[in-house]
Amino acid sequence: MPKQFLKTKTMVLAAMFIALDIVITRFIAIQTPITRIGFGFIPVSMCGMLLGPWIGAVAGFLGDFLGMLINSRGMAYFPGFGLSAALYGLNYGLFLHGRKKGFKLIIPCVILSELIIGIGLGTLWLVMMTESSPTAILVSRIPQSLLMAPIKIFMIKLTWEYVGKYIERNVSYALHG
Repeated sequence: MPKQFLKTKTMVLAAMFIALDIVITRFIAIQTPITRIGFGFIPVSMCGMLLGPWIGAVAGFLGDFLGMLINSRGMAYFPGFGLSAALYGLNYGLFLHGRKKGFKLIIPCVILSELIIGIGLGTLWLVMMTESSPTAILVSRIPQSLLMAPIKIFMIKLTWEYVGKYIERNVSYALHG
């Protein structure tokens, strides 16, 4: 286990991102049985960007798992979505941790996430859960990803500029010492 996991201050910062993820995803989102439109990606992306890919992955998974325990909306927990949430955090960390957070890296990061995790795995999990036709699910997933990709790109950049940089500068003890 990386020694970064052992720092109490890092765990507290990660816990804050997990809590934000739960609140934003479970209580401030438009949710249908096969589609969710919201901003829960912001805390997960910030966690991966600031704390690295492994902590971003753990935070993504825990946000999904604990969020389902707190507010399942009558649905059973499906671990595939936890894996997807972990992969989002991992991807943001791999692309953006320790690097300049410009559009040059944010755009491919979000596009890769939307194609592989959002459309690919998300469709697979929904097919497994609902036993629906992949085509029927893709009809809603593709437009959702096309709508959300530019929003994610813009919001990640904006959040980094106004929140992420501040945390990196002023809470650096949690990140480095």
